[in-house]
Amino acid sequence: MKDIMEIKMILTNTTETELLNFKEMKDNSMITAMKFLQILALYAYLGKQQSLPSLIVQMLQLTLLHGICKESCFGMASFSFLLCQFDDFKAADHIGRLSVLLLDKCKAEEYRSHIYLLYYGCVRAYNVHIVQCIDKLLHGYHVGMLTGNVESAMFNACSHQANSFLLGRNLAQLKVELDSFGKLMVEYKQMFARNRIRPIELVVSNLSISNDCPSLIGAQNTEMEDLLEQATKENDTFIICQIYIFGCIDAYIFGEYELASSMIEKRQEVEKTMSRRLIYYGMVDFYDGLVFLAMARKTNDIKWALKAGKALSKLESFAQIGKANCEHKLLLLQAEMKSFLGENDDAFGKYESAIAVAGENGFIH
Repeated sequence: MKDIMEIKMILTNTTETELLNFKEMKDNSMITAMKFLQILALYAYLGKQQSLPSLIVQMLQLTLLHGICKESCFGMASFSFLLCQFDDFKAADHIGRLSVLLLDKCKAEEYRSHIYLLYYGCVRAYNVHIVQCIDKLLHGYHVGMLTGNVESAMFNACSHQANSFLLGRNLAQLKVELDSFGKLMVEYKQMFARNRIRPIELVVSNLSISNDCPSLIGAQNTEMEDLLEQATKENDTFIICQIYIFGCIDAYIFGEYELASSMIEKRQEVEKTMSRRLIYYGMVDFYDGLVFLAMARKTNDIKWALKAGKALSKLESFAQIGKANCEHKLLLLQAEMKSFLGENDDAFGKYESAIAVAGENGFIH
């Protein structure tokens, strides 16, 4: 932790001009070490994430001591990603921007797909509107395919589709894109990415049909159960949480509040084993709060209202960081809370504000 804080302080105080004047790494043994650490870090993302901080720290220590190389871009983007684990989104964004700047300086095109995934897929949208990241992620996909980084390309596609869903893009268009990317993932044998995108695909498909049967408890239940069973067997906490997050959204929209709350509780148990939970720029806490308030109304049990209050507090902190993505969600959740408490006049005002702000920020759904 001490090393992480020291590096963070150095890089957050580094301007773009200063970074461009960093000396170049000349020692071939150090460059080889950086390449080796980059490969190890890449596999740590997909496997032993507990090893990731140490690998990233070593990359940046070598960079600060011996100068910059192509792999330094990857190290900085990874460090940016790492800081989000500590909710330090401002510092993460600054260092992420430095990684993109260094990417261009070093002409490290072979790492662009990786860096775009880490920065635009995992960091940037905490601070700015999601729409500013969509095209970058799609570009990361195309560059990955062109440079042979197929795995990274497909993860860019996953992030692009998830963010497109959060942005409220047209469901019919999104369904076509999800189907197209899904087929490509199967064709290129990228099942890791395929499994991550499948829960979103099922929810989008179900919402497009607009029937009365949520995808996770209806006709498609068997597929999701199989996917969940496989993820549990492989201890793939990302996919497990992905299923519960998007399944919860689906269940809430169709009024299956008990199912939605059960998914939240199961997800929260899994999150206890994770170094970084999936929060999607406050969206997860937003739906948690909506579900908890729905359960509070249905059961009159105070525990659900208390849970909703905690979710509301978390969403307030996200709104302070990324107002464009969260302000309308916060206002709507506040309106629901006011309505639950019987403060109907205040609730009406919050509902009106939520509608207005959502329109202003492009969240028409």
